[in-house]
Amino acid sequence: MAVKPYQEGSVWSFRLRLKGQSIYRTGFANESAARREVERLRQKILEAGKPKHNGPWRTTLAQSLQMYALERLPFLKGARQESNRINRYLRAAGLEIVQAVKLQGEAAGKGRYFEVNLVAGDGTRKIPNGLHDYRRRQTEQTERTERLIQLLAHTPVAKIHNYQIQDLVDVMQLDGYEAASVGLERALIRRLFNYARKTWLWVEPAINPATHLTMPTIDNARDRVLTNAEWAKVSTQLEKSLNPYVAPAIALLLETAMRVSEPLFHANWADVDWQRCLVRLQDGKAGARDVPLTPVAMDILLKLSAMRQDDLAEQRILPITYETIKAAWTRACASAGIKDARIHDLRHTAATRFTLELNGNMPVLKVITGHKTYSQLSRYINVQPEDVSRLLHGRPLTEDAAPAGLHMKRAGLLPPASEATRNACDLPDNVVPLRRSKDAVGAR
Repeated sequence: MAVKPYQEGSVWSFRLRLKGQSIYRTGFANESAARREVERLRQKILEAGKPKHNGPWRTTLAQSLQMYALERLPFLKGARQESNRINRYLRAAGLEIVQAVKLQGEAAGKGRYFEVNLVAGDGTRKIPNGLHDYRRRQTEQTERTERLIQLLAHTPVAKIHNYQIQDLVDVMQLDGYEAASVGLERALIRRLFNYARKTWLWVEPAINPATHLTMPTIDNARDRVLTNAEWAKVSTQLEKSLNPYVAPAIALLLETAMRVSEPLFHANWADVDWQRCLVRLQDGKAGARDVPLTPVAMDILLKLSAMRQDDLAEQRILPITYETIKAAWTRACASAGIKDARIHDLRHTAATRFTLELNGNMPVLKVITGHKTYSQLSRYINVQPEDVSRLLHGRPLTEDAAPAGLHMKRAGLLPPASEATRNACDLPDNVVPLRRSKDAVGAR
């Protein structure tokens, strides 16, 4: 049936119903312009076929994100982080929020990592204990961003334009978001619109509104390496934590160079190979891998093992949350007077320490850190110019200035590993570990 544009005030409009889609467009300067748009849309819809769901004119951004989450998040390793970003829009629109639950055992497989469901939301996000003041300040600082997100959440997908996403990018920067966070927000919206066009056959908007934006430069390179002196101070504060898992958890990160998420989410007690001194990560960020364990790391695991309530092999090695670890680290650094030290810097510190300890053996270092390429690994090896200068002039690296975990090989200074560790790793009596077990806070 022919569509006849009609005049509404000073502009022309039309209504088109085709392949289950009801489209209303207005704002055209004349009837000819409206007719051209009718034909353009008709051709695109006929070429694409019948769209999935209700189409871009009858679906808001929040509704489309909710559907996208149910369809795609089960297959994404970063589903929890992605769901947090999506839930901001769902809460703003008063919709049920997304909950991603990690699949375990036989339930996981064939590239499916999470079970994703919708749960009732009250418009607010649960705030872990100890973070209420931080979240309150964060809410006050990001008020403009939240208002814009609420506006976008209620906007039909077909009516979202490039300048609206650019406004979001600009406002997030004004509200103090880091460039990486702004990039992740833009990436979510870009993926959604690409998915809607390719999978749902949505023909509008014609151009992905999250492309061709002016984005902030992401400069997230870090070269912060904690020294033994700094580690001793922060360790003392970590031992004061009321949660008994905090100190050994953070010490384990330093001793293994693992990402925080790896022992936290991807390692159970069944994954620890005590004879070979390895822990098997079933599905880390870079896939499954075996993590070599130092004698100190073995001591830490022995202590954690003794803290278990039973012998369930499927128990998590670290039964605490990321928020708990991060909050404890922040408090400990503040109390110890350690500045500009993030918990992820422990991975930089460990990589640098092992580089010096193993004389730059890159293939071995790649096994320890789990990086896929040498270029990725090199970002975490932060040997400083003064370190190279010492080597060139034969000056020794002092114990306090060495990267945390690296201890000098001085005769008679370092005792052998504990008897339990020696038995577990089957170390010969004449092998003396490079590190003192008591130097790893939480290992005792």
